[in-house]
Amino acid sequence: MKLLDYFSIARFIKFGGIGAFVTIASMISSYFWLKIIGTPLYITYFLNYSFFILVSYTLNRRITFRTRFSIKSLLLYYLVYLSGMLLGMFLLYIFKKLGSLENWVNAFLVVPFTLSTNYILSTLVFQNKGGSA
Repeated sequence: MKLLDYFSIARFIKFGGIGAFVTIASMISSYFWLKIIGTPLYITYFLNYSFFILVSYTLNRRITFRTRFSIKSLLLYYLVYLSGMLLGMFLLYIFKKLGSLENWVNAFLVVPFTLSTNYILSTLVFQNKGGSA
């Protein structure tokens, strides 16, 4: 199979829609916890990110890729998003060192980087050997 066989426009649109929904929900949650409540940046980022990975996995598994639940795909999905979270935390560190923006703004700035990385890798998780039905 060619690399392009794993990517379809319909799946990309579904993934993007789910990604937009989960991202907006995550950003609202980040703003609430960081700006309104004043929770610590890294702990909040970790817990928020972890929760919304599960939401994203469930929606993408059912809607985008139409696959059955499997422990393998769930664990692989978390590994994909763990790499995105580590990238995000690294970028948070860089953004804090380079500027004086508020924490909630820094959390928003990492989204384009983590979103693109997560899309590419999660598509591979749901290919035939990654948990497909």
